[in-house]
Amino acid sequence: MPASTGWIATARVYHAILATIGTAAVATDLIMIATRDENGGWLNGIVFMLSPLTIWTNILVAIVAWSLVINPRRDDRIFRWLRMSTLVMIFIVGLVFDLVLASEAQLCGIGVYTNLAVHYIVPWGTVLGFLIFGPRPRFTADLLWKMLLIPTIWLTYTFAHGAVLTTPPGQPCATDPAMQVLGQPQNWYPYPFIDPNYKDGGPLHLIPGVSTGGFAGVAINLALIIAIGVLVACIFLGLDRLLSRGKRPTPLGKKARQDDDSQP
Repeated sequence: MPASTGWIATARVYHAILATIGTAAVATDLIMIATRDENGGWLNGIVFMLSPLTIWTNILVAIVAWSLVINPRRDDRIFRWLRMSTLVMIFIVGLVFDLVLASEAQLCGIGVYTNLAVHYIVPWGTVLGFLIFGPRPRFTADLLWKMLLIPTIWLTYTFAHGAVLTTPPGQPCATDPAMQVLGQPQNWYPYPFIDPNYKDGGPLHLIPGVSTGGFAGVAINLALIIAIGVLVACIFLGLDRLLSRGKRPTPLGKKARQDDDSQP
Protein backbone atom coordinates (compact mmCIF):
# COMPACT_ATOMS: atom_id res chain seq x y z
CA MET A 1 0.00 0.00 0.00
CA PRO A 2 1.18 3.55 -0.61
CA ALA A 3 2.75 5.36 2.31
CA SER A 4 0.21 7.69 3.89
CA THR A 5 0.70 11.40 4.31
CA GLY A 6 0.63 10.87 8.08
CA TRP A 7 3.37 8.23 7.91
CA ILE A 8 5.59 10.50 5.83
CA ALA A 9 5.03 13.42 8.20
CA THR A 10 5.81 11.28 11.24
CA ALA A 11 8.98 9.95 9.61
CA ARG A 12 10.11 13.48 8.81
CA VAL A 13 9.58 14.61 12.40
CA TYR A 14 11.46 11.61 13.79
CA HIS A 15 14.44 12.06 11.46
CA ALA A 16 14.47 15.81 12.13
CA ILE A 17 14.63 15.30 15.90
CA LEU A 18 17.43 12.75 15.58
CA ALA A 19 19.38 14.91 13.12
CA THR A 20 19.00 17.97 15.33
CA ILE A 21 20.27 16.13 18.41
CA GLY A 22 23.30 14.74 16.58
CA THR A 23 24.13 18.01 14.83
CA ALA A 24 23.80 20.02 18.03
CA ALA A 25 26.00 17.61 19.99
CA VAL A 26 28.83 17.63 17.45
CA ALA A 27 28.61 21.41 16.95
CA THR A 28 28.68 21.97 20.72
CA ASP A 29 31.77 19.80 21.11
CA LEU A 30 33.48 21.67 18.26
CA ILE A 31 32.76 25.05 19.82
CA MET A 32 33.87 23.93 23.26
CA ILE A 33 37.14 22.39 22.14
CA ALA A 34 37.98 25.26 19.78
CA THR A 35 37.69 27.82 22.58
CA ARG A 36 39.60 26.08 25.39
CA ASP A 37 43.06 27.35 26.30
CA GLU A 38 44.49 23.87 26.97
CA ASN A 39 44.02 22.71 23.37
CA GLY A 40 47.23 24.05 21.85
CA GLY A 41 45.29 26.28 19.50
CA TRP A 42 41.83 25.96 17.99
CA LEU A 43 43.04 24.02 14.94
CA ASN A 44 44.85 21.42 17.04
CA GLY A 45 41.77 21.01 19.21
CA ILE A 46 39.43 20.56 16.26
CA VAL A 47 41.74 18.02 14.56
CA PHE A 48 41.79 15.87 17.69
CA MET A 49 38.07 16.28 18.29
CA LEU A 50 37.28 15.16 14.73
CA SER A 51 39.65 12.17 14.84
CA PRO A 52 37.51 9.51 16.62
CA LEU A 53 35.24 7.34 14.48
CA THR A 54 32.45 8.30 16.87
CA ILE A 55 32.44 11.83 15.47
CA TRP A 56 32.82 10.76 11.84
CA THR A 57 29.86 8.44 12.28
CA ASN A 58 27.63 10.95 14.05
CA ILE A 59 28.27 13.51 11.32
CA LEU A 60 27.40 11.01 8.58
CA VAL A 61 24.32 9.79 10.46
CA ALA A 62 23.14 13.39 10.73
CA ILE A 63 23.65 13.89 6.98
CA VAL A 64 21.57 10.78 6.23
CA ALA A 65 18.88 11.84 8.71
CA TRP A 66 18.62 15.34 7.24
CA SER A 67 18.28 13.79 3.76
CA LEU A 68 15.39 11.68 5.08
CA VAL A 69 13.73 14.82 6.42
CA ILE A 70 13.72 16.11 2.85
CA ASN A 71 12.61 12.78 1.38
CA PRO A 72 11.64 9.97 3.80
CA ARG A 73 11.55 7.52 0.88
CA ARG A 74 14.89 8.42 -0.66
CA ASP A 75 16.45 5.76 -2.85
CA ASP A 76 19.67 6.05 -4.83
CA ARG A 77 23.08 4.37 -4.85
CA ILE A 78 24.73 6.88 -2.54
CA PHE A 79 21.86 6.68 -0.08
CA ARG A 80 21.83 2.87 0.00
CA TRP A 81 25.58 2.78 0.65
CA LEU A 82 25.52 5.55 3.26
CA ARG A 83 22.46 4.12 5.01
CA MET A 84 24.00 0.67 5.40
CA SER A 85 27.42 2.10 6.29
CA THR A 86 26.11 4.50 8.93
CA LEU A 87 23.73 1.96 10.44
CA VAL A 88 26.55 -0.51 10.99
CA MET A 89 29.04 2.13 12.14
CA ILE A 90 26.70 3.81 14.62
CA PHE A 91 25.67 0.40 16.00
CA ILE A 92 29.34 -0.45 16.58
CA VAL A 93 29.95 2.98 18.12
CA GLY A 94 27.15 2.47 20.63
CA LEU A 95 28.07 -1.15 21.35
CA VAL A 96 31.80 -0.54 21.88
CA PHE A 97 31.19 2.48 24.08
CA ASP A 98 28.68 0.60 26.23
CA LEU A 99 30.83 -2.51 26.64
CA VAL A 100 34.39 -1.15 26.58
CA LEU A 101 34.72 2.60 27.02
CA ALA A 102 31.86 3.84 29.21
CA SER A 103 33.44 2.73 32.49
CA GLU A 104 36.57 4.80 31.77
CA ALA A 105 34.82 7.92 30.47
CA GLN A 106 35.51 11.04 32.53
CA LEU A 107 32.74 13.54 31.88
CA CYS A 108 31.63 16.85 33.31
CA GLY A 109 29.55 19.88 32.42
CA ILE A 110 27.95 19.94 29.01
CA GLY A 111 30.10 16.98 27.97
CA VAL A 112 27.72 14.75 29.93
CA TYR A 113 24.92 15.69 27.54
CA THR A 114 26.92 15.59 24.31
CA ASN A 115 28.25 12.17 25.30
CA LEU A 116 24.68 11.00 25.94
CA ALA A 117 23.74 12.20 22.47
CA VAL A 118 26.60 10.73 20.41
CA HIS A 119 26.95 7.43 22.29
CA TYR A 120 23.35 6.60 23.24
CA ILE A 121 20.56 8.70 21.72
CA VAL A 122 21.89 8.86 18.16
CA PRO A 123 23.10 5.23 17.92
CA TRP A 124 20.00 3.54 19.26
CA GLY A 125 17.67 6.19 17.86
CA THR A 126 19.10 5.53 14.40
CA VAL A 127 18.55 1.79 14.68
CA LEU A 128 15.01 2.35 15.98
CA GLY A 129 14.28 4.76 13.13
CA PHE A 130 15.43 2.16 10.61
CA LEU A 131 13.17 -0.48 12.15
CA ILE A 132 10.12 1.77 12.29
CA PHE A 133 10.40 4.01 9.25
CA GLY A 134 12.85 2.33 6.89
CA PRO A 135 12.78 3.30 4.08
CA ARG A 136 12.92 -0.16 2.57
CA PRO A 137 13.70 -2.30 0.75
CA ARG A 138 17.06 -0.63 0.15
CA PHE A 139 19.86 -3.09 0.94
CA THR A 140 21.65 -5.47 -1.43
CA ALA A 141 24.37 -8.04 -0.74
CA ASP A 142 27.14 -5.97 -2.36
CA LEU A 143 26.76 -3.43 0.45
CA LEU A 144 28.23 -5.97 2.86
CA TRP A 145 31.70 -5.13 1.56
CA LYS A 146 31.07 -1.62 0.27
CA MET A 147 30.15 -0.48 3.77
CA LEU A 148 33.78 -1.12 4.80
CA LEU A 149 35.03 1.83 2.71
CA ILE A 150 34.52 4.57 5.31
CA PRO A 151 36.05 2.57 8.20
CA THR A 152 39.02 1.78 5.94
CA ILE A 153 39.53 5.48 5.18
CA TRP A 154 39.26 6.29 8.88
CA LEU A 155 41.79 3.60 9.84
CA THR A 156 44.23 4.87 7.19
CA TYR A 157 43.94 8.39 8.58
CA THR A 158 44.17 7.19 12.19
CA PHE A 159 47.37 5.20 11.74
CA ALA A 160 48.94 7.95 9.64
CA HIS A 161 48.07 10.47 12.36
CA GLY A 162 49.35 8.12 15.04
CA ALA A 163 52.66 7.63 13.26
CA VAL A 164 53.68 11.26 13.81
CA LEU A 165 54.22 13.05 17.10
CA THR A 166 51.29 15.28 18.03
CA THR A 167 50.19 17.12 21.17
CA PRO A 168 46.77 15.98 22.40
CA PRO A 169 44.55 18.63 24.01
CA GLY A 170 44.03 18.66 27.74
CA GLN A 171 41.00 16.88 29.18
CA PRO A 172 39.36 19.28 31.66
CA CYS A 173 37.23 16.51 33.18
CA ALA A 174 40.17 14.17 33.86
CA THR A 175 40.78 13.24 37.50
CA ASP A 176 44.54 13.32 36.88
CA PRO A 177 45.68 17.00 36.84
CA ALA A 178 48.48 16.11 34.41
CA MET A 179 45.85 15.17 31.80
CA GLN A 180 43.99 18.46 32.16
CA VAL A 181 46.69 20.41 30.35
CA LEU A 182 48.12 20.20 26.83
CA GLY A 183 49.91 16.87 26.47
CA GLN A 184 53.49 16.19 25.49
CA PRO A 185 54.29 15.22 21.87
CA GLN A 186 53.32 11.59 21.42
CA ASN A 187 51.99 8.96 19.03
CA TRP A 188 48.30 9.42 19.74
CA TYR A 189 45.40 7.09 18.92
CA PRO A 190 41.75 7.90 19.70
CA TYR A 191 40.88 4.55 21.30
CA PRO A 192 42.88 2.33 23.68
CA PHE A 193 42.09 -0.83 21.71
CA ILE A 194 43.88 0.52 18.61
CA ASP A 195 46.79 2.08 20.52
CA PRO A 196 49.76 -0.33 20.16
CA ASN A 197 51.41 1.15 23.27
CA TYR A 198 48.38 1.72 25.47
CA LYS A 199 49.49 -0.53 28.32
CA ASP A 200 52.45 -2.88 28.79
CA GLY A 201 53.46 -2.54 25.14
CA GLY A 202 50.08 -3.43 23.71
CA PRO A 203 46.51 -2.22 23.19
CA LEU A 204 43.51 -2.69 25.44
CA HIS A 205 42.56 -6.24 24.48
CA LEU A 206 38.95 -6.89 23.51
CA ILE A 207 39.25 -10.69 23.69
CA PRO A 208 39.78 -12.14 27.17
CA GLY A 209 43.00 -14.10 27.45
CA VAL A 210 44.67 -12.44 24.47
CA SER A 211 47.86 -10.58 25.39
CA THR A 212 49.51 -9.99 22.01
CA GLY A 213 51.42 -6.71 22.04
CA GLY A 214 51.99 -3.92 19.55
CA PHE A 215 50.25 -3.70 16.21
CA ALA A 216 49.62 -7.45 16.18
CA GLY A 217 47.34 -6.96 19.19
CA VAL A 218 45.66 -4.05 17.42
CA ALA A 219 45.10 -6.24 14.34
CA ILE A 220 43.36 -8.88 16.47
CA ASN A 221 41.05 -6.24 17.95
CA LEU A 222 40.25 -4.84 14.52
CA ALA A 223 39.56 -8.30 13.10
CA LEU A 224 37.03 -8.85 15.87
CA ILE A 225 35.32 -5.49 15.30
CA ILE A 226 35.20 -6.00 11.52
CA ALA A 227 33.73 -9.49 11.96
CA ILE A 228 31.05 -8.08 14.25
CA GLY A 229 30.41 -5.27 11.77
CA VAL A 230 29.89 -7.69 8.87
CA LEU A 231 27.58 -9.81 11.04
CA VAL A 232 25.56 -6.73 11.99
CA ALA A 233 25.37 -5.72 8.31
CA CYS A 234 24.00 -9.18 7.47
CA ILE A 235 21.37 -8.76 10.18
CA PHE A 236 20.34 -5.35 8.81
CA LEU A 237 20.16 -6.83 5.31
CA GLY A 238 17.94 -9.63 6.62
CA LEU A 239 15.71 -7.19 8.50
CA ASP A 240 15.40 -5.04 5.38
CA ARG A 241 14.09 -8.10 3.50
CA LEU A 242 11.92 -9.37 6.34
CA LEU A 243 10.22 -6.05 7.05
CA SER A 244 9.69 -5.59 3.30
CA ARG A 245 7.82 -8.92 3.18
CA GLY A 246 10.55 -10.43 1.05
CA LYS A 247 10.64 -7.70 -1.59
CA ARG A 248 13.99 -6.77 -3.10
CA PRO A 249 15.14 -3.22 -3.85
CA THR A 250 14.19 -1.80 -7.22
CA PRO A 251 17.13 -2.05 -9.65
CA LEU A 252 18.53 1.46 -9.92
CA GLY A 253 18.82 3.13 -13.28
CA LYS A 254 15.80 1.27 -14.63
CA LYS A 255 12.18 1.65 -13.66
CA ALA A 256 11.49 4.27 -11.00
CA ARG A 257 10.18 3.11 -7.66
CA GLN A 258 6.40 2.81 -7.72
CA ASP A 259 4.13 4.36 -5.11
CA ASP A 260 3.10 0.98 -3.81
CA ASP A 261 6.59 0.02 -2.62
CA SER A 262 6.53 -1.83 0.68
CA GLN A 263 6.70 0.46 3.67
CA PRO A 264 6.53 -0.37 7.35
